[in-house]
Amino acid sequence: MENYHEVYMSGASCYTDAAILNEESLYLVSLYGRPGSVKAIGAGILSGRAVFVGDRHVTRPLHYNLRAVTQNIENGLCHKVIFSPSHFTGPDSRILVGEDKKSAFSLLNTVVSMPLKEEWADFLWDRVFVPKRLIGFGQIQGKDLSEVYLVSVEKTTDEVDALVLEEIRSGMLN
Repeated sequence: MENYHEVYMSGASCYTDAAILNEESLYLVSLYGRPGSVKAIGAGILSGRAVFVGDRHVTRPLHYNLRAVTQNIENGLCHKVIFSPSHFTGPDSRILVGEDKKSAFSLLNTVVSMPLKEEWADFLWDRVFVPKRLIGFGQIQGKDLSEVYLVSVEKTTDEVDALVLEEIRSGMLN
């Protein structure tokens, strides 16, 4: 079962084939197993209780709501995906699979007042974004989660505008 990790909480256990987490927070987990165990562990995660994913002891991200999608599958098994929607669609930070500079660019382009060019994505990734590597494994919707980042913008929109204007004036951006 090398592609799966055990998920354990208060005597109940099931398995996960995909997850995104850091040292303390769980942003996404795909649970499967017997319905009673999956539902108990899912309810615990949603209520803020800590859970072990493999050897990591994690909880839901503080101050964020989680969402769950549950499906009963054949042979008496249940599948539940729990995730933090704010971390996948948020305006200030976002989880990206790989160094997805175009998605990061789209995030920034929605919050700054200055029109940006997509060909500046590499520059913006290096100078504006603060990517924090997360721990991920498995696949969700065909995307490999082995390289995931929580990307945030820690500059104000005025600071981003000033940076871009300065780089245009210096000839670095055109």
